Amino acid sequence: MKEEQASSTAFTVLQGILLTASKPIYAGVVAEEVEAAAREILAASEEGRRRLQQVESPLYRTLAPLAERLALPGFALHYVLRKRFIEEAALKALADGYTQVVSLGAGFDTLEWRLHRQHPEVTFIEIDHPATSAVKREALKVSGENLHLLAVDLAEHDLEAVLRDCTAFDPARPTLYICEGVLVYLPPDAVTGLFATLKRLSGAGTRFVFTAVSPIGSPRNNTGPLLRLYLALKNEPLAWNLEQADLEAFVTLQGYRLIDQANDADLAPRYLPGGPAGPLHQGEFLALAEAE
Repeated sequence: MKEEQASSTAFTVLQGILLTASKPIYAGVVAEEVEAAAREILAASEEGRRRLQQVESPLYRTLAPLAERLALPGFALHYVLRKRFIEEAALKALADGYTQVVSLGAGFDTLEWRLHRQHPEVTFIEIDHPATSAVKREALKVSGENLHLLAVDLAEHDLEAVLRDCTAFDPARPTLYICEGVLVYLPPDAVTGLFATLKRLSGAGTRFVFTAVSPIGSPRNNTGPLLRLYLALKNEPLAWNLEQADLEAFVTLQGYRLIDQANDADLAPRYLPGGPAGPLHQGEFLALAEAE
């Protein structure tokens, strides 16, 4: 990502959400508030408006599923399913008395923005690259006293130092951390270091909801030939991957216990009353863990 540009992936995720919402079979799967916020964010920048025009183009809607099958089958729907899982984990944490939610690499996700108005007693903190954070702040007119957008590039700054320097962050509060679509880009030592950092910051009982990816080449990963070729040509293998079968052992080794896990085959019955309209994504899965 270029220093002055918002994350291309963040724009793509919003496109996937809107494409899924446009399909009659998925009516109601994407909440109206989520869809409206996605449109507001896209409309707030030149790149976003270009992406919004694409989504509204009949030709794009026709070609997008074909391109998806060649790259990451089922991934537009996957964006919606994984966000439903994360939102469910967040709501459960709030119901259980957690009063702080910290999102690492939040992108254009609107969960904390939506929840902060409903839960004024909870502190919500998002950390993301300055360019991405700026677009979101302007689009959603972020000004709530309990919602804090920290414009920080975590590739250049230490997370623990960033949070300890943040006056809104309270290490004594029971905290849920969210890390969606990020760990795959971190080297293994940085991933294990993150688990240790979160536990050190907030102590036992800290909850962590995150995504992980099975290795490309695994029978549980349906990455298409187009993306495989791109990654090979760019010499950009996934930095960190994990088979879902090894998830619980990995989490336990970090000093956490696994509360929940799910892949798209698990999530479809939870959130899609009419079933999927096409192939489900295989590869990325979700986990909710709690520090012991």
